[in-house]
Amino acid sequence: MITSDDVVLADTNVLVYAADQTSPFHLESKTFRDRGRNGEFILCVTPQVLFEFYAVITDDKRVTQPLSPSEATKEVEQYLADPKIRKIHPGPDIGTTVVSLLRKCEVMRQDIFDLLIVATMTINDVRKLCSYDTDQFARFGDIEVFRPS
Repeated sequence: MITSDDVVLADTNVLVYAADQTSPFHLESKTFRDRGRNGEFILCVTPQVLFEFYAVITDDKRVTQPLSPSEATKEVEQYLADPKIRKIHPGPDIGTTVVSLLRKCEVMRQDIFDLLIVATMTINDVRKLCSYDTDQFARFGDIEVFRPS
């Protein structure tokens, strides 16, 4: 259960499903996002998540009804402008934090980007992540990963 004191980072797939009305996960993702926007908990995003969101939501190979670049830009702008959404950033210690996590969890290929999200969370003392990739993120430890509900 999420409380008003909880700080939760939304993963890219949650934002994509919230925007993609054809997704079977649309309603629960949109509800989760809107609960954060309404202040039921502290919803966070990172620049990486927003850029990944843009890449996916404009790609007709990844979503059934992609947004146009201007529509996707508007969505990103809304996340950035929303005062109820906390924006967290990698910060100057990101390199050493990533290397530390790499020593604990060997990753390959594209998984480095998930590790970068966890490192950004760690630097910003965020311990909860909402994602549909629960198994992918659970292996990094030190964070609680859950799906929207």
